[in-house]
Amino acid sequence: MPSLLIKNGLLIDPASKTEHNGDLLIKNGRIAGVGPSLAIPPRTEIYPAAGLWVFPGFIDLHIHAREPGDEEAETLPTAARAAAAGGITSVLLMPNTRPPIDSPALLRKFIIKARRQSMVNMFFAAAATAGRKGKKLSPLKKLKAAGAAAFTDDGSSLSDPALLMAALKSAKHLKIPLLDHPEDFNLTGKGVIDESASRRFKLPAIAREAEIFAVLRDIFAAGSSGPIHLQHLSCAGSIAAVRAAKKLGLPITAETCPHYFSLTSDDIRRPDADFKMKPPLRREADRLAVIRGLADGTIDAIASDHAPHRAGDKALGFIKAPFGIIGLETMVPLALTELVGAGRISRLRLAELLSFNPAHILGLKTKGALKKGFDADLTIIDPRAIYRVPEIFFSKSSNSPFKGRSLKGRPAAVIVRGCFIFRNGKIL
Repeated sequence: MPSLLIKNGLLIDPASKTEHNGDLLIKNGRIAGVGPSLAIPPRTEIYPAAGLWVFPGFIDLHIHAREPGDEEAETLPTAARAAAAGGITSVLLMPNTRPPIDSPALLRKFIIKARRQSMVNMFFAAAATAGRKGKKLSPLKKLKAAGAAAFTDDGSSLSDPALLMAALKSAKHLKIPLLDHPEDFNLTGKGVIDESASRRFKLPAIAREAEIFAVLRDIFAAGSSGPIHLQHLSCAGSIAAVRAAKKLGLPITAETCPHYFSLTSDDIRRPDADFKMKPPLRREADRLAVIRGLADGTIDAIASDHAPHRAGDKALGFIKAPFGIIGLETMVPLALTELVGAGRISRLRLAELLSFNPAHILGLKTKGALKKGFDADLTIIDPRAIYRVPEIFFSKSSNSPFKGRSLKGRPAAVIVRGCFIFRNGKIL
C-alpha cells in the first residue's frame, strides 16, 4: 500500500485538544507521523489540504441499515455509501431488524457480510433482550464473543426496572456499553407529534414526559447498576436531568441528533411525514437546551439516528407512516452550519462530539485521535463549500426534512484505513 501525505491541512485533534496547520503521513493504514513539514517517503501520494480541516474519522453511534428484513429501504452497501458521502468513517448499526440481531450466529453472519460489502467500518449493536421483547436478556456474553460492540433494544425501551438493572450489570461486567431508547410507551400512547404542534394539526400528541420519565429511570438505574448511554435526547427536561446526574458523578453518557438542534415543531408547515420522527421535534426552548448541552459537555455525542423508509411507507400520512428520517449525509453539514458556523461550538468540540467521545463510548482504542499509530480514518472538511441538500441521496431512501436546504461546509475527502473512499463529491 503506497504512503499518503495529507499536506498542510488544519489538523484538529481532540485527544491533545490542539489544532494547527501541518502534515499527516499515512503508512499501511495507520497514522505514521503528524507535524510540520514531514519528510516525504518515496512513492507517496500527496493530498493538498491547505484551507481544509482534518479531523479524526467521524463515528456515528446510531444508524439503521435495515438488513435483514427491509432491504428495499436500505442495505449495508447503500448505508456505507451514504456514510462515506456524509463524512462518516465508522457506524454503529442498531439491531431492530427483522429478525432482530439477538443471536451470535446471526450477528456473525452480518459482521462477515459488512466486512465484504462496506467501505466504512461497521460495528453492530446486539439486542439487549431476546427478540427485543423486553422479557428476558439475550445471551449477552456469547453476543460479545461473536463481535457485538454494544447492547440495545433501540426502538423499544428496557422498561422493566429489574431487567434494566440486570442488563446494566451484565454490560458492566462484559465491559461493553448498554444503550437505551428512553421512552415510556404508556405515556406515548398513539401520539405522533409534539404537544406544541398537536392542536395545530389535530394529531395525537407525544407528551415530553414520555422521554423525561424514562431518562430519570435510566439515571437511577445507572447509579446502582452500571454505565448507560442515553439515545437521541430531544428536550430540555432530559438534558437538565443528565446534567445534574453528571454533576453527581453518575456513569451517564448521552447523544442527540442534528434534527433536534436544527429544527423545531414550528418548522412543520404541513403534516409531511418526512418530519415524523421519534422523539418528535420539540419547541425552540428545547432546541436551545440541546445546543447548550452540546456546548457544555452534558451531551457527549451527535448521532444521526439514520432511519431510512420506503417512499410509499412515508406517503401513508402522519398517522400511519413510520417514524424516522435519514441523516448520514446531512449530519456533518448540519453540525458545521448550525453549531460551528453559528459560533455555538468550536471545531475541537465538534471533534469531541463526532470522533473522540464516540470512540471512547465504544471502546475503540485506536480511533478518535490524530496520533501516531492510530487508524488512518480521516474526515477532511471544506468549510467554504456550499451544500444544497438534494432530493436524491446516496442512501436508498430519501425521507429527509432537509431537502433543498443550503448548508455551509461539507466533506471534501474521506479516508478509511488509509484509502480514499470519498473525494470531490464522488464515491471511490
